[in-house]
Amino acid sequence: MTDTRVVAHFPNRHEGELAKGFLVKAGIDAALLADDAGGAEAGLTFVNHARLMVRAEDNSHARRVLSDAGYDSQLVTESDGGDL
Repeated sequence: MTDTRVVAHFPNRHEGELAKGFLVKAGIDAALLADDAGGAEAGLTFVNHARLMVRAEDNSHARRVLSDAGYDSQLVTESDGGDL
């Protein structure tokens, strides 16, 4: 199993998908975990934010890419629970 990190939280799937696109374009494999019943219950992410995941070895690069894209306020620090 690959060691992963939560790199950012988003209030909804849509914002997370946009951020994931920046990572993919930068060559970083990423996954978005959103507990919203496949988009049918978008309000569920108000309780459990969508989480953008990357491999541990890509964490620093992913944080730089997201910061450059303007997602500083969504970035998760290690003390916030960067491990899954």
